[in-house]
Amino acid sequence: MRLITRIPAARGRVTAVSVRVRYDGDTGADPIDVTDIMLQPGEPTGVVPHPADLAVTTGGRRWRNGVITRTVDEVIILANDDRAAPTTLTVTPAGPVAVRVGSFRFGQITGPATADGVALTSTAGYGHVPVITERADGHLPVTTDRPLHLTVGWAERK
Repeated sequence: MRLITRIPAARGRVTAVSVRVRYDGDTGADPIDVTDIMLQPGEPTGVVPHPADLAVTTGGRRWRNGVITRTVDEVIILANDDRAAPTTLTVTPAGPVAVRVGSFRFGQITGPATADGVALTSTAGYGHVPVITERADGHLPVTTDRPLHLTVGWAERK
């Protein structure tokens, strides 16, 4: 089942989302178990609040950066923020390189490239820009052909 909805910004900040699941079957039908409900951003496949509708306030910007030297590295972004926040990725390669950070594919690039999870824009590539999840560190697998510099930035949300 797919349910698509938009939460209007005029109602203010979203503090909770309630979902009621009802099954209308006859007495002879097999029972069902609801085992999982997912709210996800991106392409609507469920209840998807638009980021502009959430009315969150932002704090200071935070940055993590470093050099990725291996072909496949997992980068751990030490965050532990109180609220989830989209990131901004900037990669600066040492030469022509194919790059993937998390599920965002920059593709073959020859110079600096940026993917902005807040504005939903990128200078190269496609995919989902990583999100720092609430009260957790970010784990990003990075795939690259050659060394590059990676900067991950986000604004703390309150």
